[in-house]
Amino acid sequence: MELKKLMNFAEKFFSVLIIIVTCILFSISIYTLLSSIVLADAITNDLLFQLTNQFLQSALLFIIGLEIALTLVKHSFVNVIELLIFAMVRKILLESESSLDVVLVVLSIIALILVRNYIKKETLESLLREN
Repeated sequence: MELKKLMNFAEKFFSVLIIIVTCILFSISIYTLLSSIVLADAITNDLLFQLTNQFLQSALLFIIGLEIALTLVKHSFVNVIELLIFAMVRKILLESESSLDVVLVVLSIIALILVRNYIKKETLESLLREN
């Protein structure tokens, strides 16, 4: 029983730590983006593309960090699946190199969404049966 309490405390501690570090790093990233806009001589399309790409990368990493913290606390398959979906969305938006890569990631996301909906449906049905 003592080990279970220790594990529960460790999970909550690391979740809070992940949230704090993620928020700090996201804030630094946004500050860096804003300062690069202010310090830019001229805002070109190329610069806007780079800044948008950096913002998306930072925002998706922020969301992934929060999902990891949530997964540590809740221990749910749905949270793990949502974490995988966000990681795949990040990959497809920022790192996709070939069209086959994009197709495989899209098919994987569709499969994960179907699995998530099935798990949610099964959970809802089991809750209704209990009542």
